[in-house]
Amino acid sequence: MKPDSDDRDPAIEYLIKEVSFSTCDNKFFGELENEMLIPNNISIYGKIKNAESLRNHVVRLEFPGETAVGYIKKPVINAVENNSRVLTYDLEELINYEDYWWFPTRGATEFSLRLNLLPPFPDLKPVGLQMACRPDVAVGLKADVNTIIRLEAKENIDQVFLRLTAPMRAMPGMFIAITHYSDDTIRDLRQTVNSPRKTFPFPHLNMRKGQALDFEVTTRIEGDPSNMLFLKCEQDILAAKLLTLSESSSAGLPCGVTVLDEQRQEIPIERTLKSTVLQATAQVMYSPFSIRREPEARREILVQTSAPTPSP
Repeated sequence: MKPDSDDRDPAIEYLIKEVSFSTCDNKFFGELENEMLIPNNISIYGKIKNAESLRNHVVRLEFPGETAVGYIKKPVINAVENNSRVLTYDLEELINYEDYWWFPTRGATEFSLRLNLLPPFPDLKPVGLQMACRPDVAVGLKADVNTIIRLEAKENIDQVFLRLTAPMRAMPGMFIAITHYSDDTIRDLRQTVNSPRKTFPFPHLNMRKGQALDFEVTTRIEGDPSNMLFLKCEQDILAAKLLTLSESSSAGLPCGVTVLDEQRQEIPIERTLKSTVLQATAQVMYSPFSIRREPEARREILVQTSAPTPSP
């Protein structure tokens, strides 16, 4: 904050820069590697306080020169400055008037902006996410699949939240549920497990650079061929969503963010957070029918001989 600023002056109470990743192709076969996760969206969230008016205020985003950005909400200015892509928006156009953020508190409101990243994709992953299913080919009316989820921190992470979900609506004749989770005690079938657990106050799970965390999930697949309308071999058995939060700076990646008033003076930003959301799906080959053949019974060969004819 500016040294001569007053608590009653307009300020950005918090600024969140969120990058969302997802699998570029979910047709992998029981394995998920880091390169299969690509950044899709960048979302900017912020809360401004002590504002009497936001007329002629602007939000300025500065991306590294090699970053290609797509948008639905057209910026007022789209230019290249000092080998950087700069987008400028009217702050009033970013306020969500459809919900209630403008209503509760006088002088305070929230704003948001969503953009799309285009190839070539920048390297923005603070955590590596890997998944491996064993077996990756399951057969039988009841089959269990063990999935190992491994997280590897590429930088310091202040907060980690992992959610693993079995499909709520599988295809007709299929039932999929979680029966075991290494980070919790499961006594009945579940559709969702979390790390850390959902309690208040919220538990604190962080990671240091170079640290790795492993989680193991057992997913049960039950098939009823009499209720199946069709046979689909590829089955989604587990969806993973990883959310991370880290203290950051307004000028840091994925883009620099500044908010300017009508005199084009920068409004102080009290706190900046970087959020990353990684989403991936574990998939296996499954069939309720087994092609294993039972071994054939050994047949005994009988040799028939006729009785000798008595000599005269």
